[in-house]
Amino acid sequence: MSYLRRLQLLVENAWFSYSVILLLQFKVVWAVFGYRDIAHGDTSYYFVEAFGWFRHLSNNFAWSPLYTAFYGTLLYLSPDAYFVTMLHRIIIVFVLTMMILALMRRLLPNEIALLVAAWWTVLLNNFSVMYEVHLFAMIPIVAALLLILHKSSPWTRGGAVGIVLGSSILLRNEFVVATVILAAICIGWEIREAKKTECQPASPLRAYLMGYGAPLVCVGLLSAFFYARSHGTLPALLASFKGKHTHNICQVYAFGYQQRHPEWTKNPWVECSDLMTEQFGNPTISLFEAIRKNPGAMVEHFLWNTGLTLNGVQVALFNATSGAVNPDLRRVILNSSVSLVLSIVAGGTLFVGLFLLYRERQHWWARWLQERALGWLAMLSVVAVSLVIIPIERPRPEYMYGLTIFLMAAIGMSVFVIAHRWPGANHLSGLISVVIVLTMLVFPTHYALDYYVAHAEVRGRPLLQVYRRLTPFQDIIARADTVVLVRRYNRDLCNYMGYGLCKGFDYAILAERPARLPLDAFLSERGITLFYVDEHLLSSLQVDPLARNFLAAPDSVGWKRIAFQDGGDSRWMLFQMVTPNAHH
Repeated sequence: MSYLRRLQLLVENAWFSYSVILLLQFKVVWAVFGYRDIAHGDTSYYFVEAFGWFRHLSNNFAWSPLYTAFYGTLLYLSPDAYFVTMLHRIIIVFVLTMMILALMRRLLPNEIALLVAAWWTVLLNNFSVMYEVHLFAMIPIVAALLLILHKSSPWTRGGAVGIVLGSSILLRNEFVVATVILAAICIGWEIREAKKTECQPASPLRAYLMGYGAPLVCVGLLSAFFYARSHGTLPALLASFKGKHTHNICQVYAFGYQQRHPEWTKNPWVECSDLMTEQFGNPTISLFEAIRKNPGAMVEHFLWNTGLTLNGVQVALFNATSGAVNPDLRRVILNSSVSLVLSIVAGGTLFVGLFLLYRERQHWWARWLQERALGWLAMLSVVAVSLVIIPIERPRPEYMYGLTIFLMAAIGMSVFVIAHRWPGANHLSGLISVVIVLTMLVFPTHYALDYYVAHAEVRGRPLLQVYRRLTPFQDIIARADTVVLVRRYNRDLCNYMGYGLCKGFDYAILAERPARLPLDAFLSERGITLFYVDEHLLSSLQVDPLARNFLAAPDSVGWKRIAFQDGGDSRWMLFQMVTPNAHH
């Protein structure tokens, strides 16, 4: 047996494929605990709901309860927010990566499936996500695709519809688009199968009712359980759904508006309501209300987002874009010539492959596609979700995982079709194992100092630093009457440490202090009860004559210093108010 044949058998072996992708994923995310900051933004708000699940098995039905239940369950392992947040991220990444390999092995030849899975594994947006909920939401979707490809029966088709429906209720509401399309596809498939079969089963109606009914009943029961444990029920739940929707519209519109109009310099995340009032006359407005009140502004918004689609697809597939405008919410590599070349190669491969596939459609249908056709159609139902989201939200890779998976599979299929016309390709498939091993050796560990620092938007781990410093005082922070002042991430700190109970400000408000007003008086006016002074602020306060007394003798103005550290670069203090309005 030749060496190439032995390598080919190795690539076709499932154990080898899963092991090598697992090792590659380990290589990519190695040392993540050493460099990655605790997630801020939406993840910290989901942590509050996760903690509610941990303590009371409660949830907010409007905010992805299945995800927060998974997140909260991990708190049984440790109460540490950083450890649990990182652990749940790693679990999601590894589980979905293995499922992507399984999906590709159902759709493509094993050797090409291995290449596509390795491609997925090294893409930044598939492991270094901004918000983990989007990646988690793809796990049941890929599970539905695997189920529908497992066997042709009403049970697998009904189960897939049930899983996608459950995802649209308990994870991401936009999956209702995929639910409707997939249900229509499956109904059409059942009609087609019934016409093909001359001898009907003894009880076909019962098989259909059980195949589709049982999964729907399970989804209904699971949804009812989460609804019963929700701390918001009808009619208050409708207000929660509306608030979630209007807040999202506010932020995504403001972010795109700022790209189009850089002269608008406010923060699109916390000051978007001002822009919505200016553009639509209402700070909290739904999508359809915005279209009705200012159709021109919304058409401009839709066209802008749609025009960024190619940029978004490039970032999703190649970690960079050849375009000059960022399609994401975080920094990406722009004007990339490498991305342009890869896009041309991928696009050309896809075009040639689809052309050959169409020209030889009878051959490929009989040889390969017939038993996988429903899986491809099911994938298109998920792609439809991305096509709806792109103009409304923007073409962020995290928003269009369904489109990314489909394109990668379609490119893989095109490679298969093209290679089929090359007789020597079968003998070279064994070299794929060598390519994967070389990828493992040369691809950089993302969370290594030289690589991560070069790609990180924020140097260091500022949120984790303040989280670790203030952990001994969590009992104080986790109170409804606590108002904390920190450099930044005040909302995240109150979520991770205060479970959403406390309130907070960042240092930006200190710029509002009148020149002659003592620091303690200003803090009292703003209702601040806990003041964290980091290295940078401490240096400036020490030269402020109206703040020196506060630092030197806080007891004299109704405060006390409850923590202090002076260790070179690590110089910080924590003050707590004990007597409100003592300065009077």
